Amino acid sequence: MSDGVQRRLSYRLRRALGPFLDRAMRTVTDETIRVFPSGYAATVHCDIDRLESVLSEHGFDWNPVSMYHYTRLGKQTNGSWVSRESPFADRQLHAVLVRQDAGRIDVYAHEEYNWRRHPLKHTRDAGIDRERGVERMRAVLDDLDVDDRRESYVRRKVGHLGQRARAGLARIADA
Repeated sequence: MSDGVQRRLSYRLRRALGPFLDRAMRTVTDETIRVFPSGYAATVHCDIDRLESVLSEHGFDWNPVSMYHYTRLGKQTNGSWVSRESPFADRQLHAVLVRQDAGRIDVYAHEEYNWRRHPLKHTRDAGIDRERGVERMRAVLDDLDVDDRRESYVRRKVGHLGQRARAGLARIADA
């Protein structure tokens, strides 16, 4: 089975079971499940499948055990990817993808304890370093063959509001 097919199958399974797993986890932990503006690395302009494929080729692993993350506007993320020096490395780079539309993905990142080596520290969000994660993720994006831009917070929010307004108008037109 190809990586893409395997990822899509596990992605669908994670989407089906994820809400139940997340509710169970939140009963025992205070894990932050929203992305922070300080964790914004860049906006990538390509199809999300292409970005995921390029990340995979660059050594990132799709992370099906990650809690769902949400933006401040409540938009659910579309992918959680990690990069580690080895499976049980002390730290990992965690990239969170938020698909804004068919060709635009906001990438958020942070460096954190590897959940395989430090499950309690990871679960409790100990040692989260957004600044270092953003720095590392931007370096990764610079090495990839993707069109990425650093957009200001205001520009991204105006774009998000425009997207929501277009979706609302489309719903009204369909009614």
